[in-house]
Amino acid sequence: MRVWNGISFLILFSLTLSHQTSNGYKILGVFPHGGKSHFMVFVPILRELARRGHEVTVISHFPEKNPLPNYTDISIIGAGKIGLNNMQTSMFVPSKIQNIKEHILLSEKGMQNCEALNYPQIQDLIKSNKTFDVILQEHFNIDCFLALNYIFKAPSIGLSSSTIMPWNFDRFGIPNNPSYMPVNLLYYRDEMTFYERVVNTVNHFLHAYVMADYLLTRPADVAVRKYLGENIPSVADLAKNTSLFLINTHYTLNRARAYPPNVIEISGVHLGKPKPLPSDIQKFISESEHGVIYFSFGSMLLGSSLTDQVKQAFMDAFKELPQRVLWKYENETLPGKPDNVMIRKWMPQFDILSHPNVVGFISHCGLLGTIEAFHNGVPIITVPFFGDQFVNAKALESHGTAAILDHWNLKTDSISKALELILQPSVLEKAKRQARLFRDRLMPPMDTAIWWIEYVARNGGADETRPAVVKMPFYQSALLDVGLFILAVISIMVYINYKLLKLILNKLF
Repeated sequence: MRVWNGISFLILFSLTLSHQTSNGYKILGVFPHGGKSHFMVFVPILRELARRGHEVTVISHFPEKNPLPNYTDISIIGAGKIGLNNMQTSMFVPSKIQNIKEHILLSEKGMQNCEALNYPQIQDLIKSNKTFDVILQEHFNIDCFLALNYIFKAPSIGLSSSTIMPWNFDRFGIPNNPSYMPVNLLYYRDEMTFYERVVNTVNHFLHAYVMADYLLTRPADVAVRKYLGENIPSVADLAKNTSLFLINTHYTLNRARAYPPNVIEISGVHLGKPKPLPSDIQKFISESEHGVIYFSFGSMLLGSSLTDQVKQAFMDAFKELPQRVLWKYENETLPGKPDNVMIRKWMPQFDILSHPNVVGFISHCGLLGTIEAFHNGVPIITVPFFGDQFVNAKALESHGTAAILDHWNLKTDSISKALELILQPSVLEKAKRQARLFRDRLMPPMDTAIWWIEYVARNGGADETRPAVVKMPFYQSALLDVGLFILAVISIMVYINYKLLKLILNKLF
């Protein structure tokens, strides 16, 4: 009897394992952009998918250092530069066309990534007999890897680590109203002056249609034809055939937008549980009677590249504070450093911001750091330099939880005034309230992302979530044809009435 029970248990256990394996989907992750901060949003999702039993294959510049079960890396290191602790603050100078320059730079970096299509490991994958249930792709600065969606005939899901780039609104049928939705390469918030609305409207059409076509779509099509053949459709058509778009935003932080069902907000998906701090940092924070301010320009910008005058301005402001300051600073020493300042080349940012004794954050306002501070209710002094950092800063300012500094004009006085603002109890109270709203959700962001990925995989796509406007040409979606028709009818009626009136008047007089 015991032998029979043992055999039954083994059979049942084997069937359970078989059932779990059969339910696992084959998922291809495609992340050719070399920005480490971008990949930090996506890799927790990929790891969680693998942990849940799905077979995950990942194309990226950032292979896992230690092998993970169900997780296979295809490295494309060498296809473009890696964005990690290698940007000087002096790179960014005042310019009225800074957003256009950044768009051009994004295109150039994207085309470097397209070279990876010719890498042997990518060609081997294409020529293999592998199949995938769903493909996850970043929709950012170039689209040549969208050709894999066509080659593998798999439904795809787009992901964005930032606020939505202007050229993605049309692809996913997202209603865009330039009167309150600022282009994320500009410096505006959702409430704009007349002049700002004019500039915002012009820039939306410039970036979304003109520059996107010439700088993104056409170069990508050339690369695809060069490396993969002539029979693949345009990447613009492949992009519009994407099932879902998972975006790293949330209405409590980035303000409310009118998104269709195929656009899902997953802001905070990269946040895990805070880990214990290194002993020296833990001691520095816990022993600070008045709290601690954390200072970091993220994973790309070098805080140590600030001019000596700007560094001195920060130090002069810091030495007047009762609070202590943790400064992510990439050099070994900082001459003139006040006693209340600790420098380290690297610091566990989220773990620090999660500490209850941290009362402020000085940041370039990259979206990941912004989310981490917002999640923990920490007020921010923002020093935006490029990209969507200005829009992120404006969003925080609109909540009353941030002060914005001009990085071209950083003085001790302006820094001190900003510190005085964010350290007010009323500002901290607002930040804590926004944090509660940000965390108050039906499901955690990771569970939301996984559910929708599995939904697309098990249903072979999600066409029912995509609005019909995705398939319309611009002149139809903008009702240009209808407007022209109505204008023509009114013009004809006015002309006929004019002629009749003229005829009547001639008869009478």
